[in-house]
Amino acid sequence: MSIHTLQSHWLPACRKEELRRKPLAVTVLDQELVLFRTRSGVHALMDRCPHRNVPLSGGVVQGDRIMCPYHGWEFDGNGVCTRVPGLCSFKPGEHMNAAAVRVAEQDGFIWIKLPEETPAAEGESAPASLPFMKDPTLYSFVWKTAVRGTLLNAAENLLDATHTHYVHAGLIRTDKNRQRVKACITASGSGVEIEYSGESGQAGLISRIFERDRQTSYGRFLMPGVAQIEYRSSKGLTLLITALMKPTSADYQDIYAIVTVKRGLIPGSLKKLVITPFLKKALKQDIRIVEVQQAALERAGGEDFHSTQADLIRPYLEQLMRGRVYSSRVEKTVYLHV
Repeated sequence: MSIHTLQSHWLPACRKEELRRKPLAVTVLDQELVLFRTRSGVHALMDRCPHRNVPLSGGVVQGDRIMCPYHGWEFDGNGVCTRVPGLCSFKPGEHMNAAAVRVAEQDGFIWIKLPEETPAAEGESAPASLPFMKDPTLYSFVWKTAVRGTLLNAAENLLDATHTHYVHAGLIRTDKNRQRVKACITASGSGVEIEYSGESGQAGLISRIFERDRQTSYGRFLMPGVAQIEYRSSKGLTLLITALMKPTSADYQDIYAIVTVKRGLIPGSLKKLVITPFLKKALKQDIRIVEVQQAALERAGGEDFHSTQADLIRPYLEQLMRGRVYSSRVEKTVYLHV
């Protein structure tokens, strides 16, 4: 996986609600940043005062500026030093400025664009779109967790169907109750989608409780770190689970789990109350196996993977993580027993 590829994309920094009046320290790809909000909007700087390198996140916001907690230097949203207390005559200079980072607020999240030493040929001009977050017919709720593992391995785990009989035995699927399923794979642009048909419903507890007549399901990934699982019935959307991954480092991911259901007679808040314990248990099982995998890889000194045709999404994830952008639709059909 190329860190340079990830740097060419907008990456999530935090939820909108996480940034309040105080500056917020965040880490993205080992880069320590400070986010702060003023009347003019959200700003992001490297979390390092150029004077004595103290984290600016320990300071306070005053008007449209952030003040360093050590000597009181002040910086505007572009990182320009606007005040140095104690100087009789203040003359601004570039060496006194804090490094600024591009920032955007969209779909309930704050996104940042890290500077690149060599800009990639294919980059993003805007963050990934999460249209379901503002759809009035849908109800979404979010919780945050984390996993020690690469973004690639975490994404594969979330979108892989063949591990569910073992890691989630009885909760999602069971080994003794398999169905022949048609999987249609489509890769285009910076993403890949797998459409599953022929599975009337999973044998696990979650499907038996919350689904009736499944028609299709989808697993999809959009660069740089949006993994989705979607279930649909004859009446439309049943459940959409989105994992928005923030790479804190190459081997550690913060995950924003976004669960989306249709609004209807049953309030979304009640659906949240009922389904959350089951989904959190499944995610906890996934986190455990990915962290066991990561520990094994570290002991062995790296990956030595061997794949089969059942590993549907891995080849596409690897290509996307290397920076590939599919200029046209690439389609493939595979049959599995899941």
